[in-house]
Amino acid sequence: MSARKRKPASTRPPSAKGNKTKFWQLVAIDQSPLRRKAVSECGREMARLEKLQVEWRQFETEDKPAFARWMAATFGALLSELREIEPLLREKEALIHEVEDEMFLRGTRSHRAAYAAVMRRRSMPPPDSRSDAEEPRWDDGDDGESGDAAAGDVPEFEQHLLFEDFLRAVMGLDPDRMSDKTYDSMFADFKAKIFGADEPEPPVRERQPEPVKPEQTRIKEIYRALVRRLHPDMRTEKDADVSALWHEVQEAYGTGNLDRLEMLLALTDIRSNSAGEHTSLSQMRSVLKELRRSFNSLKRSLGAARREMAWDFARTADRSALKSKLQRQFESDLAAQKAKLRQLEALLSAWASPAKAKKRQMTSRQPEFGF
Repeated sequence: MSARKRKPASTRPPSAKGNKTKFWQLVAIDQSPLRRKAVSECGREMARLEKLQVEWRQFETEDKPAFARWMAATFGALLSELREIEPLLREKEALIHEVEDEMFLRGTRSHRAAYAAVMRRRSMPPPDSRSDAEEPRWDDGDDGESGDAAAGDVPEFEQHLLFEDFLRAVMGLDPDRMSDKTYDSMFADFKAKIFGADEPEPPVRERQPEPVKPEQTRIKEIYRALVRRLHPDMRTEKDADVSALWHEVQEAYGTGNLDRLEMLLALTDIRSNSAGEHTSLSQMRSVLKELRRSFNSLKRSLGAARREMAWDFARTADRSALKSKLQRQFESDLAAQKAKLRQLEALLSAWASPAKAKKRQMTSRQPEFGF
């Protein structure tokens, strides 16, 4: 019987399945092709967006003003008649609705009686217009204090709620982003002016200044860079797109949105062909996403604008067909409005006229007397 051959010992490293320790190997990836591709895609999207922006600017600055001037010069009289008849129609319709409400709510039997009641009520002066009416006086109380609420009458948490509403609505500040020292100082001033409370004494031990977070430092750094590029005083040209970017920068800085600021910085880098190693691949992809979103939004707006009569009006030489169409439309609308106004006036005139007395008819059963 032949001896069983032994398999040579394996030179492979032990399988990681039985070994609990896993080793990860870092592989360096050259991002240059990906960056070049992202810059190329951003350039194409910017070219597409600029093409739509040219069409939109032509529509807003040329077509719509030219269409408005042409409408006023061609159909000024008809448009004036239509504007004058609209308030008359609303007035008559409001009076008819008031008469119908009078019948429904008060159980008036006829439209004439309801109309008479409404006209009597309209002719009466309002109750607040009496000459002998005195202004209401508020009782200040026996202790002589004013009617305003004192600080002790309002709970502390309600004072804080009122103060935070005041910061957001009037001063445009976010109380969550204020330091404790600034918040306490402004809240004490608010209590002193609103509730008449005495300003609290400053604490003996002052709070240490809060350490500046790295995120806040980065926000200020990006904001300064964007200010140097987009501030109206720093640039000579008055571009609407740059102005829109400037407002977006202000909004992102006011809310402390670091991602938005980084995206805007990368967008300005790509527009000026200065994107370098400081512009990351993720920022380029964010810019590409923003450009596509803007392109789709502007495309929808242009689709709605193309359905308007003012679209491409400044470059249309023959306007006779449009003039005939609008002439027929305005004359038809005016005739319909006038007919409706005559109908409403006739109805109100019938309600305002006195009811005719019914003649008593003689029946065959009544005796006839001859004299």
